[in-house]
Amino acid sequence: MEGATAELKHLLTTPPPNFSHRSSNPHAILHASLEHIRNTGDERFLFLRSSLEVLAIHGFFHCNTNNVNTNSITPFSNEEEQLLFHCITGLRSVTLLRWDLYASSLRKVLRDLLLQLGLGSFGPLPRTVAMACLSGAASFYKRGWEEYSNGAAAVAVALAEPGSQQAYLIGMMDNLTHMRHFHDLNELFECISSLLLRAFHESQPLQYGVAAMSASFLSLLVGEFSGGNSSSRYNLPLEFHRRHHQLFENGNTAATANAAGGKSGLDATLEIGMTSLSNLVGYILNNNSSNNTAVLDSEPFLEMSSSILTLTYDVISWEFGAGKSKWESGSSTKEGSVLLRPPKRWRETLINPDFLGAMFQVYSVVRVDSSSYESIAMKKRGSMAHLLRQLLLQLSSIALGPIFEDEKEHGAYASFLLDGCLNVLEKIVVQFQQSNLIESAMEELISAEVVDLVTILSRITTNFGVQTLSRLPTFQRFLSALCTTGQWLMESSLNECNNVKGDVELMENVDWKNDAIAQILQCSDAMADDFWLVSGKRSEALAVCQALATLLAPLYGSYCMCRVQMSSMEEHYMAGEGADLDDIREEISALGLEEEMSSASSLGRLNVLGSLTTLSGMFQQCMPKLLSLFTGPQLGSEITADMAALMEEARMLIVCACHLLTDECPGETPAIPSAVSKACKNADETDNTECIAAIPGLVDILMKVAEAQATRVSTYPEESTCSPLLSKTLLWFFRRWAAAYIFPTPDDYNQSGGIYQTWAKPEQAQPVINFCATLCLLYFCHWPLEKEVQDESTSLLLALAKRGHFVRDLLINATAFEQITALHMVCASLRPNSSPNLSDMEAIGGNLSPALIKGYQRLPYDDRARVLTCLLIGCSEMKNEKASNMLNGCLAAVEKAFKLLITALENKQVHCTNINAQESACLAISLYGGIALASEMSEPERIPHFISPSLPHLSGLMTFDSFADDLSICGALLRFFRDYSEQCIGMLDRHQCSVLFSSAASLLKSYSEHHCKNRVVPRVSEDLDFEEEQKYNDVLCAIQLLIHLGTKDFIDVFNAESSQSQGVGAENITDVIFFGLQQILPLMSQGLLHFPTLCTHYFSLVGFTVETYPEKMCVLQFDLFKSLLDSLLFGMSHSDPLIAKCSLQGISSLMKEHAKSNALSNQLAVKADLIEDCTKRLIKEVVFQPFIWDRLEPAAMTLLPLLACIELSNLAPLVNMISQQSGSHDRLNAAFEKLIKPELVSKTALNGREGRMVRMKFRTEFDAFVKDVQSFLITK
Repeated sequence: MEGATAELKHLLTTPPPNFSHRSSNPHAILHASLEHIRNTGDERFLFLRSSLEVLAIHGFFHCNTNNVNTNSITPFSNEEEQLLFHCITGLRSVTLLRWDLYASSLRKVLRDLLLQLGLGSFGPLPRTVAMACLSGAASFYKRGWEEYSNGAAAVAVALAEPGSQQAYLIGMMDNLTHMRHFHDLNELFECISSLLLRAFHESQPLQYGVAAMSASFLSLLVGEFSGGNSSSRYNLPLEFHRRHHQLFENGNTAATANAAGGKSGLDATLEIGMTSLSNLVGYILNNNSSNNTAVLDSEPFLEMSSSILTLTYDVISWEFGAGKSKWESGSSTKEGSVLLRPPKRWRETLINPDFLGAMFQVYSVVRVDSSSYESIAMKKRGSMAHLLRQLLLQLSSIALGPIFEDEKEHGAYASFLLDGCLNVLEKIVVQFQQSNLIESAMEELISAEVVDLVTILSRITTNFGVQTLSRLPTFQRFLSALCTTGQWLMESSLNECNNVKGDVELMENVDWKNDAIAQILQCSDAMADDFWLVSGKRSEALAVCQALATLLAPLYGSYCMCRVQMSSMEEHYMAGEGADLDDIREEISALGLEEEMSSASSLGRLNVLGSLTTLSGMFQQCMPKLLSLFTGPQLGSEITADMAALMEEARMLIVCACHLLTDECPGETPAIPSAVSKACKNADETDNTECIAAIPGLVDILMKVAEAQATRVSTYPEESTCSPLLSKTLLWFFRRWAAAYIFPTPDDYNQSGGIYQTWAKPEQAQPVINFCATLCLLYFCHWPLEKEVQDESTSLLLALAKRGHFVRDLLINATAFEQITALHMVCASLRPNSSPNLSDMEAIGGNLSPALIKGYQRLPYDDRARVLTCLLIGCSEMKNEKASNMLNGCLAAVEKAFKLLITALENKQVHCTNINAQESACLAISLYGGIALASEMSEPERIPHFISPSLPHLSGLMTFDSFADDLSICGALLRFFRDYSEQCIGMLDRHQCSVLFSSAASLLKSYSEHHCKNRVVPRVSEDLDFEEEQKYNDVLCAIQLLIHLGTKDFIDVFNAESSQSQGVGAENITDVIFFGLQQILPLMSQGLLHFPTLCTHYFSLVGFTVETYPEKMCVLQFDLFKSLLDSLLFGMSHSDPLIAKCSLQGISSLMKEHAKSNALSNQLAVKADLIEDCTKRLIKEVVFQPFIWDRLEPAAMTLLPLLACIELSNLAPLVNMISQQSGSHDRLNAAFEKLIKPELVSKTALNGREGRMVRMKFRTEFDAFVKDVQSFLITK
């Protein structure tokens, strides 16, 4: 043994062979040398010998737990401690690697040595080294669990060969003083249990330490079997880990159960943990009652307590069922589940009211409620209290199931948990409401305690539900506590913000308070949306609703007041200090606020009338000041801090009101929230006039503010009082509110009366629609370059236009809407630097002033296009003559302007290099794009009827070299054709299809010549961003255009009519798709596949095209076919399952076509092993990988035709080659033999029912094959 340490140190300071980092950095050499020794198996046992040598030098192996002479043990230096740690971890790694090469007697003695070293049987080790020893022992126990479960008598122990180095080391370790051997698992658990029990009888610091390490060992053992916190590398297949997970959980063999005292390993660990926890609870309560608190504050005792709590937490958190464990690669369980479902056999252990009560008593003793403790004791107590709370959180997560006999017992269990949490939480709130201060020494502890307690309450609410909780005697106390706690948190945050004068960077307590408030809001959200409460009409549910409205809903007022004032103070500080805003941080903050406000709205809807009253009162205080600001004298362009704070206060109030009254419902018809509609009805179904009146009152206030702001903008657009952010927020409110409340359809709600009648008649809705249209008009003309304001303005106008024919009839009667229409007609040909034609103005009318026209001219082309989309949808009612005239005027203005441009270019009245001609082209293309996007109009067939004659001229713009070379014009055309084909493809007749086809072909040809050929795409970096991807937006548009051109609707419509008339055949239509694809393929192979959006659309196009037209793809030139196939092979192992599915379907289609018609013969003549290579890559890169489970079916349907394309004589050598390269040769060969059945493979090309049955059977066989091979190929 002597000299091992010196030899090891020498190796660790010498660079290993093939050391790639030629530097003198000693740390790099150290880690490389350690890795080299581990990988080579440490044949000289340097890790073990050095460990024993270092320990012996420092006086270990001369004492034990019965007679410890700590004076004989000398401390380690930092270098020795580090060396010992690396030796222990290296010994674990090497032993697991060479497990089968070591004699079982050596493995057992190593296991027992590491366990006793970690437990301190030979003396106390540094914690990092002791934990490494215990981790190694836990790993060895798992590795030999089946062997150890059978007991010493059942399995013959393989002894080391006499005279060998293994025999020498075994003998040396056996002769260590008081070296103990564990012959079976029962003996192990008895030993650990006795060590934990002894600590409570002897009450010595050394015993506390031993007990702490004993509990830590069991935690590590549970972690090894669960896979949750294991750091060991076993180099064994998944089937080993799954089997041992099941063995540890169930002990499903008699030998295993007997070895663990009649229990599984998990049950035995639970019993030890709960027994130790019970002893700990009793010990703490006894010492506290006798005022012997000194022992409770000792560091060793607190360390032991924390270890026992951690052990109990780890056991209770066990994921039951082999299919739910982390070792199950194909597990379909949902991520993030918070509820626990322990088995019935744990019932007596967990469901014990006396034990729960004692737990809370212990918590009240352990928690730190003052700063009188020493810093170390305070920290340890805080850590122990946190672990207690985490354990209680797990106990709160036990769901209704076999562990509870009935719902009554479930409710009683909830009552114990709820009472205990409320007792502590109320005590904290009362204490700090009185002092209103948190001492700095306790700040961290109190913050963690409050967050954990409200998290437990939130978990209880989610788990047990309102129906169960409402029947508890403490339910009203629970609601009051939530409200009081939330108000205290909000008010204390407001006070802190006030103390730092709005500088939120100096608010030390804001983060944890926000976390706690978020949990309270989540809790209230869960109650408000509870199914039993929402769907219940019984008196019990109504009484609960009333309790929520009375006791919990008042928190909404405090929340709004504090959030609004804090935002106002922050804005005051930012404006006063001239601080720069961090855009990324602001975006994150806005998203967080949006989520928080959504939860808060559920809280406010518990008492809609009370919440509206609160907001109205806050508006009444804020809005008069804001209105006076907007209606006062001109103030210039400088904004003061007071002005900024006032506008931020108003903005936040608008946000609160919007979330309270409306829901964001993308993709759905906007509707009045059910809670709001219910609040406007009394219990007897009569109207609640007070609540109904409160909503229009609030809306009227906002309309006045919006009108004043917009009027100010029209007068002084550059003035500081004009806030784009405030305008955007107001427009956002009216967009969400108008879309839900104006002309609600009773059929959508199955209700009438109430709030539904407030704006349900023309005389009620017309003023509101006039107001919204006027608001949009003012912003279009006076703030044309405020991008976010224009986005919300067009969104508001579009929401009204899409509301239905009732609203559209009112919209065209709005004077402002008529003016917007007239502005479009006048400006359809006007660039920003053009002058309007007076004759056109007079002909169109609309009372347009030069200022309005000039402002509208300055609108960006994309915004003008969106406005045109709104106009077309709003004017689309064919039965209304006025609407039809307005619609025709809008379209005629675009057509006239475009014809003038084409005529001037063709007659060479203007050259294509002229900047004005280029601007006119961009404007015309954008307006046509706006028309294409108006497909939601009534009678949308009018769109292709108008656009089709212009398509050849639009694509013909690319015949002018300057236009063709300009990527902005080319990209705009690609976007237009993409949008038009996407929106209108289903409504085109034969002629329109043909025009679109020929025009798109012409466009793609010009695009290819000017922007694809010789275009070099540099290799992109791994850190991609949105701006970088935008450089290739033209490629994305071209891909999307090809996707839309290749849709079934397009081909089906064309085929339906082409049989009756002569014209271009469907096969010729597809030529444009293949032509475009051929131009894009070389680009995509040079790096663009790394962009997520481009990659997704590309594979969508390729997958669909290959699946639909495999015969054409098979006869491409070899270079193009190779590029296509390489991209498909790249995509099949992509992290995105959708991309992988498209790629696999593409390969499958190619191989099916080849199996039917030998279509790939030309490609195989160039590369004979092409199919074999595809098969090998599919199996190695997909089937054998852990991610196979999200692409299992497409992988099966790809492998089947691949196998069918390989001759049987070549199939066996291919399988044999794959098996040899992948390891586990015999098992893999057997699995392949079971999967590949010639009678199935030969029928791959069949259609009809027989073909479907073949594919279904292969899919089933493939599923079993993957589970089988993954279990022994994937190692961990």
